[in-house]
Amino acid sequence: MAPTVAQLRAQSIELRALGWSYRRIAAHWRQAHGLGSRLAFRVAHGWTQEEAARRWNDRWPATPKTGKSFSYWETWPAPGGRAPSPLTLARLAELYLCRPGDLLDGVDYGVLDPGRDARDGEGNPCGRGGHDGCQAGDSCVAGGTCLPGDSHVPDGGACWAAACSPDPDFELELGLAFGQQFWYITDALCG
Repeated sequence: MAPTVAQLRAQSIELRALGWSYRRIAAHWRQAHGLGSRLAFRVAHGWTQEEAARRWNDRWPATPKTGKSFSYWETWPAPGGRAPSPLTLARLAELYLCRPGDLLDGVDYGVLDPGRDARDGEGNPCGRGGHDGCQAGDSCVAGGTCLPGDSHVPDGGACWAAACSPDPDFELELGLAFGQQFWYITDALCG
């Protein structure tokens, strides 16, 4: 049985208290309950369509929207829905604290790409021998930040760097792919 909106809002509060991002909550609900992306993000914030429209209008008063606008966008691509424009997606992403692409439903074919996001082909976590000031022996941590080789990083930095990914929800997506709700790649690599 699908949860009610009130149950989802309560769960969102609990998950935020645990440190989950809105992106992570929305991804979980898309996977677990089959919610559309735009609906999942709005409910993750705990907003009604009217509340979301009010926030939109506060931010962009020159292009006011109503709750019905949000209904159309959330319904699309089903009959009766309307496709949000690229500008609308960018503004929704700003409201929902995500990337515009996060608001689109569908299969992520990026998982078929044999390339690596976190390391180059030579296994360097910071790119080809380093980036923007990275020196040999430095550790690359989340976001591409380099720490000097003598900085305190778990396992001398190698394990920390291996878990580094440009996508902050990589761990969630990998965990959900294996049917687990709370699985962290750092546990597998470091633990």
